[in-house]
Amino acid sequence: MKQELTDKELLQELQRRFDKNQEMLQAERELIKQLNEVNQKLVESEKVKSNFLSNIRNEINNPIASILELSKNLSLGVVPVDMQQQCSEMIHSEAFELDFQLRNIFVSAELEAGEAPLSVISVNIRSLIDSVIESFVRKIGKKHLILKVEHGITDGTIFQSDAEKLHLIISNLLSNAIQFTNEGGSILIRTTIDDEVLIVSVIDSGIGIAPEDQKEIYDRFHQVEAGSTKSYGGHGLGLSVTKALLDVIGGTIEVNSTLDQGSTFTIRVQQMEGNMNEDVFSSDGNDFLFDNSEDDMLF
Repeated sequence: MKQELTDKELLQELQRRFDKNQEMLQAERELIKQLNEVNQKLVESEKVKSNFLSNIRNEINNPIASILELSKNLSLGVVPVDMQQQCSEMIHSEAFELDFQLRNIFVSAELEAGEAPLSVISVNIRSLIDSVIESFVRKIGKKHLILKVEHGITDGTIFQSDAEKLHLIISNLLSNAIQFTNEGGSILIRTTIDDEVLIVSVIDSGIGIAPEDQKEIYDRFHQVEAGSTKSYGGHGLGLSVTKALLDVIGGTIEVNSTLDQGSTFTIRVQQMEGNMNEDVFSSDGNDFLFDNSEDDMLF
């Protein structure tokens, strides 16, 4: 025979069920909140990707159109002799910009897919820095920027790291400095090695970054300005790729910036174990980075 509950026991059971329902309702609210947050992130991600695709279409189509038109005119012989060198330089400039953007896009895809293996070799840091600068000489000259390099390391200093990743990291930092520094401004690159940690700072006199934007600059596809009316080009991948590559090679990055007073980006990279006999790195398959260089370079 079923025993009847006392009033007290009945109240306790009702309270227990009420509390259980409240817990379930709270868990449901939390789940709905999380789903809404995920949905919002997906919406924002799709919006960002849509903006990225719109921007990258122009960033790629414009150089390609210029290269095709200029090369066609050269091949047809319609370019005056005194203009041919300038035309060739323009083709090189557009091709370099396109190649640089595509490298960031491909590396970003590799990182997202987890297909960015390390290739650690011995790197001549000063030669690698000089190679990066050489790639951007035309852009630096076009904006009449003053570029100075202060090496706190001796000539021939070897550092164990993934040279190609390090090359792209510093290239992105210099590219950003050039892009966001007004004509006639200055850029300073400083290098040093402290307790097997490579420290490279890229300091510019550019437009600076507002404090509220500094936390987001490493987000994928993020740009402080967006839309077709933005003042500066680019696709918002450079710093996100830089941050991701630093994570892969055991490095960090920090920014110190003030609006209208410029920015300083500093990377710190821990020396890695590698093959000490592997002492040559080529940035593009042709140029070896072990030439002698001066302590300072001024453009």
